[in-house]
Amino acid sequence: MRTIPLALLVFRGGCPVTEAYLAYLSLHEMRPALILAIDYVGDGPRSERLRRLVGTGVAARLQRIRRNRAARVPAALAETLQRSLPVVLTPGREPDYEAVAQRVLRLTVDNYADPRLLKAMRDCGVRTFLYCSGGRVPAAYFKEDLSILHIHPGVVPHVRGSDGLLWSMLARGRPGCSCFYMDAGIDTGRLIATAEYEPPRWSGLRADADGLYHALLYCYDPHLRAALLISVLERLAPGQDLAALETAAQPHGGGHYYTMHPELRARVLARLFG
Repeated sequence: MRTIPLALLVFRGGCPVTEAYLAYLSLHEMRPALILAIDYVGDGPRSERLRRLVGTGVAARLQRIRRNRAARVPAALAETLQRSLPVVLTPGREPDYEAVAQRVLRLTVDNYADPRLLKAMRDCGVRTFLYCSGGRVPAAYFKEDLSILHIHPGVVPHVRGSDGLLWSMLARGRPGCSCFYMDAGIDTGRLIATAEYEPPRWSGLRADADGLYHALLYCYDPHLRAALLISVLERLAPGQDLAALETAAQPHGGGHYYTMHPELRARVLARLFG
């Protein structure tokens, strides 16, 4: 098993993207040097009330359970979407981190801005991190001697922002991904690699629009991101620094997309499942 000098930033709670990264790494006889397994409490009024009622530790566990449940996909639908893919994800089930990483560090924080998280990243002995879960990373992180990789579901600069998988299908006719070093902008960092894939089609599959949408995000999109991650890592020379991969500035142009309106989303889904 080859250890990659990479730390995964994981907000606990059955994240399908995290599961895909770890499954594909294991499939290719790789493991990350570290997983930062983070219980994310949140810092809004509801989170603060919950913390006062039950304490930080219990609040973190309850938030994790909620995220696990939100990520679940009906088993038959998950199986259909992944029938031809090399691994099978089970959204809502948290991986056994100790089984797939050289080292695991667990901590509880309010959000990315929590100084405890930045201190853990400074002190953990790894300098390159893979952003796995949602949330806006504060600009202050990019002033540190750290590098944060992100794999975005869309080819930048053409498809930046939210709902990248569906916007890619609509604007470019096929899904795609981009791997880049994050910076303070939204999907604007220096570009390492991109990939586009044959458009999928699952004719005649029946489920409600919301169910199909979430199934795509949890059982299909993570596979594309993980495949690009493996492609990047397989190009590493022995001893090569992940913080010093060859990059290029993103071309000018492109566009930022926002969460797709449900009516437009239904049209895109109809093309895939009709």
